Amino acid sequence: MATELAKAAPPPYAATTDTPPVYLPEGSAAAAPDPNETLDPAVFTLHGRFVYPQLPSGEPDSEPVYQLSRAIHTQGRATETIEFQRLDPRVRTAHDDGSPVVFRHAKDVYVLRHQNPMHYAGIPFSARLLPCSRKTLGEVAIEKSPLFHHGYRAMKVVSDEERVALERKGVKVKKGEYHFVMKEGQGEETWLWSDTTGRALASQVCEAPATEGDEAQYKLKVLVPLSRRVRDGLVATWCLWMWHLHIEKTTVRKTWEDRKRILHQPRRLDHAGIF
Repeated sequence: MATELAKAAPPPYAATTDTPPVYLPEGSAAAAPDPNETLDPAVFTLHGRFVYPQLPSGEPDSEPVYQLSRAIHTQGRATETIEFQRLDPRVRTAHDDGSPVVFRHAKDVYVLRHQNPMHYAGIPFSARLLPCSRKTLGEVAIEKSPLFHHGYRAMKVVSDEERVALERKGVKVKKGEYHFVMKEGQGEETWLWSDTTGRALASQVCEAPATEGDEAQYKLKVLVPLSRRVRDGLVATWCLWMWHLHIEKTTVRKTWEDRKRILHQPRRLDHAGIF
């Protein structure tokens, strides 16, 4: 399913239809979705580049609601950015008979950025959401939870410019604020997501393939109603976190710089005093 869509979707990664060219009559442009609208709990499944909602039958819907510019689980360690878009349903009028045509408008929401750790320099991994719109959670960075806390946190990132603007409005910017907490659950790639109050928001699971040759099912089960802004951020952070977990399992290939560093390391004597 996702493979067929991926082959059919041209840049900029917008879902297409088999209908003739469509147009929006003057003054009929649809309003952008309200970022504060409350959305019901849902289950999302990642297939290739696309995120599908789950139908009541348990099967993924045929229409995706989010899409990525690259398939997460086919990326090597060299990839650093992946675009994340929301697919909003819109209605246009067809040229031939004037009938309404439903299509999906690709809205840029975030750019996912992942940089690998440099252990020899003591630099940890960097995983961030870079916002493409003001109707988002803003920049988000995944970091390990502080001492005496388990898991990881999706931290709020406030630039110096934003901090100054907020302080001028009388808003005090606190350090260490975060949106979500991710703690490892039971089972492979099972993570439990909660908010700042400890309320369970979602569970992330990886279901093994039913038969040989099938792909694993990566799912995010959203347990509570969320605003569109928060749900977009949650799903995007889930994709970023899956990408990080995939990179962690990818074998590191030594570069020529790594090999030179190893060759120049001082040799040590064994217990017998022989090299």
